[in-house]
Amino acid sequence: MTMFRFFALFIVVISSTSKVGADTVLKYNLGTSGSSVPYENAVDENRAGILVEILPLIMSHAGIKTEKVMLSTKRAMVAFKTGKLDFDFFSKSWLPPDEPIGNFSFSDEILTVTEYFITLPENKQKYASKEAIYNNPVGTISGYVYFDDDQFHRLDFQSENTLLLALARKRIDVIIMEEASSRYWSAQYGIEIALGPVHTNGELSLRVHNRHKNLLPRINTAIAQLKKSGQIQAILDKYSDFSL
Repeated sequence: MTMFRFFALFIVVISSTSKVGADTVLKYNLGTSGSSVPYENAVDENRAGILVEILPLIMSHAGIKTEKVMLSTKRAMVAFKTGKLDFDFFSKSWLPPDEPIGNFSFSDEILTVTEYFITLPENKQKYASKEAIYNNPVGTISGYVYFDDDQFHRLDFQSENTLLLALARKRIDVIIMEEASSRYWSAQYGIEIALGPVHTNGELSLRVHNRHKNLLPRINTAIAQLKKSGQIQAILDKYSDFSL
């Protein structure tokens, strides 16, 4: 998700205790920048955000109580890595193939996310392959994980919309962004963009600290039920009208 990364794009859940009981409330972090559209932030009054809509459905079906808090993407990522947070949305495709997963377990897949190297139409042929892009500056989001960022010169921006504006203003020739997010912001600003090579394509899941892996069966059952009923797909369909 540039990434909607979290991106990314990140929704993070904080546990008030290390053991989930009947009265335990899991706290989560969503959309502090206002730019992680359509995943963490609202498109309009009827579309609060893809993950904003999906997360409470999963937790409700799993019988897990939640409470929303606010952290920046960078703070949330650090807190998750140090064990102060319990869950986030994450795709294994964002990690190098040989990198250990760490002290985490993943839920079943929730949805597919695709990131692209993106440029302006006038530069599409120039940057038509990863080989042509590598060793050049590439626009990225501060705090996001990129499995191959040792292959290019990373130039961080604070949010998806500022990243796309930097591309439009020719401060950077190539950026990495999740497809739906790039389509949304290009439509908002009237910026014509060109999707280049795929950067990552993978499944977004809940990444859970192993101290809470006992919750995964409940979470996975909820995901399966929501997929079977068509509720997850119905949410995704609501956000499918962005065009380049």
